[in-house]
Amino acid sequence: MSSFWSKWMIGLSYLVMLMGICFAIVFPYFMPQALEPFFTEITGMPLSAITESEVRFHNLLSAVMGGTMFGWGVLLAFLGIRLLKKPEDWLWSAVTLSVVGWYCLDTLASILAGSMLNVILNTGILLLAAPPILASRKAVISGFEKFAE
Repeated sequence: MSSFWSKWMIGLSYLVMLMGICFAIVFPYFMPQALEPFFTEITGMPLSAITESEVRFHNLLSAVMGGTMFGWGVLLAFLGIRLLKKPEDWLWSAVTLSVVGWYCLDTLASILAGSMLNVILNTGILLLAAPPILASRKAVISGFEKFAE
């Protein structure tokens, strides 16, 4: 497998980590207006219309979501770094399952919540993750086959 695609995944993992930091800390505490479109789309009201207790709860949910995104980004980075040093098919299978699992669950939940903005954001990230996964499809399939043995 080309180191180009491993580096691509590492770059994408850094983007996921950065987004995690933004959702956990930057947006809720320093740039709440960045989350306003998502909030308004679902609730029909601006962030300024909620109580202080609701703001704290919103910030907690943002922290959980951001922390999870950051942790997932770290994991993807480590898998990508390992792919550069010792390419193993199961690593691409793990990356693929991680991305597909995240996309399906998060996007379905976003649709059920009525957040088309998050569906669009998720699809953009999926489109960034798809090229290395598709380019590595033989390794992905081989990794799943070896796992099933």
